[in-house]
Amino acid sequence: MLASFNHLIGHMGNSPPKTLITLSVLCLYCSPAVVFAQTEWMACPVPEAYLDATKRPTELPPQAVYIEADEALFRDQGISEMSGNVHISQQNKKFRADQATYDQDSSHVTGSGNVHFSTDSMQVSSSRLNYNLQKESGEIQDARYHLNKADGRGSSKLLVQENPNHTRMEAATYTTCPADDADWSINSPNINLYHELERGTASNVTFRIRNMPVLYLPYMSFPLTDARKSGFLWPDIGSSEKSGLQISTPYYFNLAPNYDLTLTPTLLSRRGLQLGTEFRYLSNKHNGALNYVLLPDDKVSGIDNRYYFDVNNATIIDSHSRLTLKAEGVSDDQYFVDLGNSLEATSEVNLERRLQYSTSGNAWNFSALLQDFQVLAGGSNAPSRLPQLNYNYRYPSEIADISINSEYTHFTSAPTSSATHRTDLLLNMKKRMSNVAAFFEPSLNLRHTEYQLDSASTSHISRTLPTASLDTGLFFERNIQQGKFLQTLEPRLFYTYTPYEDQSNIPVFDTSQTTFNYNQLFSTNRFTGKDRIEDANRLSVSLTSRLQNQDNGREVFLASIGQIYHFDDRKVTLPGGTTQTGKRSELVLETRGQFNPRTSLASTTFWDSETKEISVNQIDLRYKDEKKRIANIGYTKRQGDFESANVSFSAPVKDRWRAVGRLERDLLNDRNLETVIGAEYESCCWKTRIANRQYLLPDNTSRENAIFIEFELKGLGNFGSGTRDLLKERIYGYE
Repeated sequence: MLASFNHLIGHMGNSPPKTLITLSVLCLYCSPAVVFAQTEWMACPVPEAYLDATKRPTELPPQAVYIEADEALFRDQGISEMSGNVHISQQNKKFRADQATYDQDSSHVTGSGNVHFSTDSMQVSSSRLNYNLQKESGEIQDARYHLNKADGRGSSKLLVQENPNHTRMEAATYTTCPADDADWSINSPNINLYHELERGTASNVTFRIRNMPVLYLPYMSFPLTDARKSGFLWPDIGSSEKSGLQISTPYYFNLAPNYDLTLTPTLLSRRGLQLGTEFRYLSNKHNGALNYVLLPDDKVSGIDNRYYFDVNNATIIDSHSRLTLKAEGVSDDQYFVDLGNSLEATSEVNLERRLQYSTSGNAWNFSALLQDFQVLAGGSNAPSRLPQLNYNYRYPSEIADISINSEYTHFTSAPTSSATHRTDLLLNMKKRMSNVAAFFEPSLNLRHTEYQLDSASTSHISRTLPTASLDTGLFFERNIQQGKFLQTLEPRLFYTYTPYEDQSNIPVFDTSQTTFNYNQLFSTNRFTGKDRIEDANRLSVSLTSRLQNQDNGREVFLASIGQIYHFDDRKVTLPGGTTQTGKRSELVLETRGQFNPRTSLASTTFWDSETKEISVNQIDLRYKDEKKRIANIGYTKRQGDFESANVSFSAPVKDRWRAVGRLERDLLNDRNLETVIGAEYESCCWKTRIANRQYLLPDNTSRENAIFIEFELKGLGNFGSGTRDLLKERIYGYE
């Protein structure tokens, strides 16, 4: 029969053919060749040849084969011949071509002329097809393919589906760039896709930028989905003056679904070979990470076996109890100075080791802590707590909110040469009375502290002090600009009184004087810890005003001003301190505003009413819009101590290029503290970043100069990830 027809061949056994009017396309099954990078990307255009919206019949038997053509010679047995808009489909396999044959006995399909295939995961254009529908195997010559899930595409001289779980490609390319404008590609004579194992392999791989080969790999393994797998990660490359060229080649071990291991050998051209290890785990009860870095032979410092370790663990014992471990340490005092990669890292002086158990009930909580520190050069001796026990209880009632906080600590290091036992008990009662216009909250607490020194001239010290406070305020509000904005006015008074007691014989373990800020206006003690209780007789006065957009609830602007009035001198001090005699604190002014979704401002100013000068001033202005243009300006000044300014930005400069940078300058000493300058390029399929960073080392004289380079390929991951991490850390709002 020669005719234009719609014909459906039934199940592939001996059942008779069935005729239906429907439409579909036969396709070879393949899976994505690479995994997506975990980042935002602009979309690359898909070639129009892949956008063929071929119709598909619905509600067909699972093994039914649908055939449609303009002209056909159909035979119930043997080979049928079709021409003109040929469509053949079975389940998710779709095929169309100019000419095709179908052998009903063997389920073999051939196609030629403008051949197109598609499955749920892959679309292919070719000139010739040989495929067996029953065995799901066949060959495609001169294939041009597109992977839907990975948004990857390329070509293959011969694409062979060995079986449903194995696809082999000869003389193949792969890229996530547009097919006619590939900025990068990988080229291999042999690529294998193992669909059941969700991985692919390639041998004798050449990585090309445009048509220029830049990297050769004898073997490459990659995931076909976002599932984790073992293998080499892209290397990191950087440079610093102290260590020279740095090349890291991480190897990832996917040991189990809930734990993995990464080994990172790093070649430091000046120092030698360094090995980093990271083990991560996650279960219903435990999660954490173990990090260890070893430099066996440092050729610059001459120190052997330089190491760094960091242990973090959290164990959930039950619904109310958990155990946490944090331990960090280095081999020597200069480790971070020599091998750290940031100003913050080189400033590390105290490394904590902490083991803590905590549990709680409806009205109580308990914790037990073991804590020690490794003190590096420039740090002060920190006391060890072996152990520290805390028990807290809260009992709210209609009369008062009552709480009891108790602590026992065994100190085994500075400031005394012998062990010291400290027991502290705090009883607090307060009652808050409020309505929409005002609040009134009196509070009374009693603190008792005892010290037992194992060997000292005074072996027992005790202290008992009461503290009374009263916190009260009013709320006024009004609508302005015809109700668009709501403005509030919130005056507040806070009074606290604690009698004086000489505490100079009490050793100082964990106490320091807080840095004055706006929140200190409403605190009963200017000291942290429990070794000092401030003698206080003072009144804090403050006024806050807010401006709120009633359409979206956004707080457009807030301004607060406050000051403390002292009625007595403050005689309690830390060792070496002197009595404070001023009658008034500095005037504190805080403002913050979000003028629109893109721009925000925050500032803090301290004004000394005696000297009539600004003693502290900090201002931060931040801008970020929907085009990811970023501008941050900051200024900080502490009279007679330091004065610095910083600016950071990220802005497009031309087409796909973006400039990024940060500058922090010491205005008091007229020098740069840190300089970062870099550039980014982004297309729909790759990104590159390069940045140069120079910063001052802790010796206040030397500088470290480092270069960071990163390539990020859509679908293949990052080549050098340090640049992105650096920019996220140093430029507020950068993503």
